[in-house]
Amino acid sequence: MENVGLKKGYLELMDYREDYTSIYEEEKNRLLDIYKDKIKSIDHVGSTSIKNIKSKPIIDILIQTDDLDDFKRYTEKNVESETYTVKKEPTMGGDYLIRKEEDGKVKAFIHVYKTGDMNGITSIMFRDYLNSHEDERKRYEDLKMELYEKYKDDRTKYTYGKDQYIKGVIKKAIEEKNNK
Repeated sequence: MENVGLKKGYLELMDYREDYTSIYEEEKNRLLDIYKDKIKSIDHVGSTSIKNIKSKPIIDILIQTDDLDDFKRYTEKNVESETYTVKKEPTMGGDYLIRKEEDGKVKAFIHVYKTGDMNGITSIMFRDYLNSHEDERKRYEDLKMELYEKYKDDRTKYTYGKDQYIKGVIKKAIEEKNNK
């Protein structure tokens, strides 16, 4: 994960890079090795999983697990370290969030949900919808750039500024799926 990361709390948007997929695959393999049978599914989500849009150079990974309590206990006993830290305060998405940090930079956010949790499902739907709708992808990038210019020193406001748009895209993705 040499070529990704930001200092904690810092915000920067960068052009899409083709190597985001291979960086995700490397981390996915590490996580599968660490967690073995505790992972039901693992996916690349977030802006680095959406082709050709600017994003924070942090890889978002979605893990779904059948037993979230067991996953948490295992993480806190065997995984939590200087590299993998659990976010103790509540998250916007209600996930169990693990940050991967190296060399003073956050390299990955690992979002963990119980298998079938709607937030996990909609994260994948959002990614897939934007990857298959170029016009929507462009609108999302434009919004991100607008919010970045407005809130480049306040990452929380930047994140909350995307919330309504993301919910709207998820609604479109659900409607499209229901009409197939």
